[in-house]
Amino acid sequence: MTKKNLGGRPKNPPKPKKMLKEIVPVESIFEEDELGLYNSLVDVYLHDFDQNELTSADMDDIMGLATNKVLEIRLLKDSRGDSSKQIDISNAMEKLRKQSEKMKENLSARRRDRVDPNKYKGFSIVNLAVAFDESRRLALLKKRDELKKRQKEALEQRGDYKGNQLDADVKEKEEVKYD
Repeated sequence: MTKKNLGGRPKNPPKPKKMLKEIVPVESIFEEDELGLYNSLVDVYLHDFDQNELTSADMDDIMGLATNKVLEIRLLKDSRGDSSKQIDISNAMEKLRKQSEKMKENLSARRRDRVDPNKYKGFSIVNLAVAFDESRRLALLKKRDELKKRQKEALEQRGDYKGNQLDADVKEKEEVKYD
């Protein structure tokens, strides 16, 4: 008996970026300039996520966000200079924005659900402060050592130079008092 492809999820599904830009027929939906905007928006939205963790619902929301933004801009372009059209599209724009806000909330909620709560357990601001102090201390020690090395080199370059201590107008060291 041979195994037949019974459907289901393919073993190697396409990457989300390819799915959202190439497999979905966006070329037939958008004009050329809109297609560039759509692709840029998809890139920006995908940059916020680990591509291996994206679900189909995430991809739907990302595609919906990018599509809504392009449609919003299309509506604004079409109504440019015509106040009666602007009033007509305000309702459509409001619906698009509400949909987009809902999609953002869904993406955010799913992202929160994927975070392992035990990953940072026992990790506090004190740990961050100690790590910062230690790295700062090491940097200061390195700087101190470099300055000491430069001072030693400068003293060696001077050799036996004693300065102006044998000049006639040089007096004994006087203590300077500061008020």
